[in-house]
Amino acid sequence: MQLTAITSAPGAATGASDARGASGASLVSAASSLRATLAAATAALLAPGLVAAQTTSAAQWQVDSAVLVYQEGGGRVRAVEPVISARRTDGNDRTVGLKLTLDALTGASPNGAAPQPTAQTFTSPSGDSRYTTPAGKSPLDPNFRDRRVALAGTLERPWGTAQRLSLAANVSSETDFKSLSLSAGLARDFNQKNTTLSLTLALEADRIEAQGGVPTGLRPLRAGGDGDGGGRGGDDDDDRDDDEHEGGASRTVADVLLGVTQVINRHWLMQTNIGYGRSSGNHDDPYKILSVVDGSTGLLVGDRYVSESRPDSRSRLSVYWQNKLHLTQDVVDLSYRFYRDDWGVRAHTLDLRYRLELGAGLYLEPHLRLHQQSKADFSQGWLVEGQGWNSSTQTANVANASADPRLAAFTAQTLGAKFGMPLGRGGELTARLEFYRQTPKALAGAPGALRTLELTPTLKATTVMLGYSLPW
Repeated sequence: MQLTAITSAPGAATGASDARGASGASLVSAASSLRATLAAATAALLAPGLVAAQTTSAAQWQVDSAVLVYQEGGGRVRAVEPVISARRTDGNDRTVGLKLTLDALTGASPNGAAPQPTAQTFTSPSGDSRYTTPAGKSPLDPNFRDRRVALAGTLERPWGTAQRLSLAANVSSETDFKSLSLSAGLARDFNQKNTTLSLTLALEADRIEAQGGVPTGLRPLRAGGDGDGGGRGGDDDDDRDDDEHEGGASRTVADVLLGVTQVINRHWLMQTNIGYGRSSGNHDDPYKILSVVDGSTGLLVGDRYVSESRPDSRSRLSVYWQNKLHLTQDVVDLSYRFYRDDWGVRAHTLDLRYRLELGAGLYLEPHLRLHQQSKADFSQGWLVEGQGWNSSTQTANVANASADPRLAAFTAQTLGAKFGMPLGRGGELTARLEFYRQTPKALAGAPGALRTLELTPTLKATTVMLGYSLPW
């Protein structure tokens, strides 16, 4: 029986983004924000004896499929995500894996502008339509549509008597975002296979090609033709000058993950990972803007709307600690993750799962997740005319600024449960239902009319997932 630490390639959510609901934004913006340190390595579920990765003499495919539906409240983003993966381990303990993910997203997404006591009109990113936000409401772009296709492949094999090599590749394509990542990991067993050390390195290349071009950071948007707002798109009357857009933008990401998995005793497995990552290139969300307001009245003035800007590099550090405890029948899974980056974000995440065995192969797994993060140094709800922005010279008095709620301070809770039941031929059917609530921290120093408006609405979301697994 061999203990195996399994690591994965980049793609998990960072501490700066709490679940899918933290963004409520397009996939290209999600991709720019959800690039992360390597996913925390997870070990096999505790058995009454030792934790083991079983090697069988006859090769067999294990096929896992699932459909996830995510819905934010208030008519905001909805995601439908079918996933299918297959793994095959031969008699020499070599494992090949493939995974296909499809995403379809629709709904309304915050554009970053601050609410106003009067209606605001914006041009859609495609430039072929406009939308109006009612007075007192946070502006949401209702025209959000995106599709994503991602394909991942993995290869794991023994390398010597006490080592295991893993290789992975992932390609992802969206309407306005392309990504390619490669990773390699090595795990080595010690202490009669009760201790496993692992090291994983990964590289990722991203290409952003936003509708209408990638805007230059902290540049004004022209006012809409009706005088009520600003926009971004293909129409000359509603867009910025062509020289204020780039045809596309790139970003590179490098990650390293060092992990140790330790069998404490027959019923307790502990794992600790330390991850470090650095990304360079364009990190702006091409669909996010900021309002320019008067410092006394809080009303739109001057250039009215400005594109956001983020630093062109980001360094991230995370520490992940997981414990799996096997009780008489049930299993407790408790983990904690600390995250920090050089943008000023600090995040703490506590995750608790309890697998309750109901008999006859049935189980119920309640889940509680608590998340808290501080805001990025350049996170702000608006730009004040004459302080953060000067409309007469169309220049910013700050190096970076963003009103993206994913970079703001907030707390979040996820509460739900997963139910599983065995089927014939060794298959399993699972169903998961979770409720998510994100509470942003109130923005300080709101001027004039903004003090009377709801600037940081609570986000609520529901996730439903159905899964089916079977040996093939």
